[in-house]
Amino acid sequence: MSIQKLEIVYLKKSCLLLLFCMATTLSFSQTQQDVQLALEYFKKGEYDKSAVMYEKLYNKAPSNSLFYQNYIQSLIALKQYDETEKVIRKQIKKFPADLTYYVDLGNVYHLQDNDKAAFAQYDEAIRLIAPDMPAINRLAYKFQSAALNDYAIQCYLRARKIFNAENSDLFLSELASLYRKNNDVPNVINAYLSIVDYNPSMADEVEGQLQPLIESADYARELQSELYRRIQKKTDNEVFAEMLIWYFIQKKDFTSAFQQVKALDKRNKEEGQRVFQFAQSAFDEGNYDAALIAYRYIITEKGKNSFLYLPARSSELNTEKIKLTVQHTYTPEALTSLEKSYESYFTEFGKSAQTLVTMRDYANLEAKYLHNIDKAISIAQEAVNIPTNEKKLTGYLKMDLGDYNLIKNEVWEATLLYSQVDKAFKEDELGEEARFKNAHLSFYMGDFPWSQAQLDVLKGSTSELVANDALALSVFMTDNMGLDTSTVPMEMYSRADLLIFQNKFDAAIQTLDSITASFPKNSLADDVLFSKGRVYLATQNYSEAAAIFEQVDKNYSTDLLADDALFQLAELYESYLNNKEKAMELYKDILLKYKGSIYVVEARKRFRELRGDELN
Repeated sequence: MSIQKLEIVYLKKSCLLLLFCMATTLSFSQTQQDVQLALEYFKKGEYDKSAVMYEKLYNKAPSNSLFYQNYIQSLIALKQYDETEKVIRKQIKKFPADLTYYVDLGNVYHLQDNDKAAFAQYDEAIRLIAPDMPAINRLAYKFQSAALNDYAIQCYLRARKIFNAENSDLFLSELASLYRKNNDVPNVINAYLSIVDYNPSMADEVEGQLQPLIESADYARELQSELYRRIQKKTDNEVFAEMLIWYFIQKKDFTSAFQQVKALDKRNKEEGQRVFQFAQSAFDEGNYDAALIAYRYIITEKGKNSFLYLPARSSELNTEKIKLTVQHTYTPEALTSLEKSYESYFTEFGKSAQTLVTMRDYANLEAKYLHNIDKAISIAQEAVNIPTNEKKLTGYLKMDLGDYNLIKNEVWEATLLYSQVDKAFKEDELGEEARFKNAHLSFYMGDFPWSQAQLDVLKGSTSELVANDALALSVFMTDNMGLDTSTVPMEMYSRADLLIFQNKFDAAIQTLDSITASFPKNSLADDVLFSKGRVYLATQNYSEAAAIFEQVDKNYSTDLLADDALFQLAELYESYLNNKEKAMELYKDILLKYKGSIYVVEARKRFRELRGDELN
């Protein structure tokens, strides 16, 4: 063939290729336009038009789920059920492995009030289930999207049989979720516990799923009953015994929890770690009696040779102190008895790096409650001088020592100690806490500009607690000094605040009363009253404290301390004045008057507890 003829053939092929590409491009462009137009009609509810467009698109691409779904939805909207049925049956023939089309067909019958035919299609989908995990999940989700949870449950149960999964946790999470939607309490609990039975490593995850459920009494009762049943059935399986302990702790039933903990400890001949962990959990929840029982079990049952003996003795002592001091109901005799317990402890264990934490607690007792400030300083100083690898503990001891020196009015020594901690832990939250103490000390001393400058920096603290405290003190100074030409009222107030810190309560009351007498309309009026209430509470003058907080609530209901005062008042009536009805009324007032208060959640909880609601 000549070169000229070859060129002619090449040109013809090139033209044909070009024409094909142009046609393909035009076809693709037209299809895209059709897709957009069909969707626009569908969204606008112009189903007669969208049905025509989607029929065309569906015939070109029957495997496209969007074209199919929007097509049959358009037909259904037009009530063209016969045509819809034809389209769905066509899909079933083309894609027999996709059982979701049976659900679509059943729904068409349901829309025509032919539930018998609808159920027949759903049953057929269940019957045809094959060992294909993605297909099973698609079918179950299809049932759920059609609000057919019972059929979704049947789907997973059938799948478990097909996979011979009776002794595995296959699809149990999905079943638990579906039973939960149906509020089928026994089956929810059974499904979750079966997950743990077949896969004990899932216990923590299952507990996380159960935690919100057992706020319901029905779920709580069923879980407790089923746990007991499984424990009795499989006495060698400890996972359910451990879950029962977890359950009792969630329900704040520490007495029952301890019985289970103790039983496991004895049965397994353990060394007390489980009991110690339980004691710490009880302490964290504020159940000091349960914590003490657990610590004392270790002390008596495990004896002095146990590696937990010293930690248990230390924790027992700390728990006794917290239990005694957390409520303002202690007596001098009780404090003296606790002091003797500390002395006995140090006689047994001595003062060393292992007992530094207890030395810190002991010093705190002497300074804050027994008011033996020189003894507190001596104990804390001795603790600071003991070598330890716990450098932060030494830092905290130095800060405590600074506090005790400030109580003694040794201001220079206090600021020096705070500064040492600040320097040693510059990039740590401990250092930020020390800086805040120095800023607060400047406030006590009436050096407001310097205090404010330090607080402005601490507002950006990485410690949320320090940042919040810094912001609160800064705002307090700004609000109460911005419009006044004299700083005298604030200076008097800061002195009173220091006197409260120093436990010099009579002098603090005198100073606060002097502010009221000298500056009766000063902006500090509500703060003065609130501080007096704090003093009366600390000195166990509960009636006087209640009267003060009531004044704040009545006369300063729009000020920042109003909700604080009302909550304190409610607590007083609940815990000290033995008037539950009044406490309920006050907690309810918080919910109604101060809806944005930080106390709303706790007030609602306490109101319901006092009313006798079953919270769990």
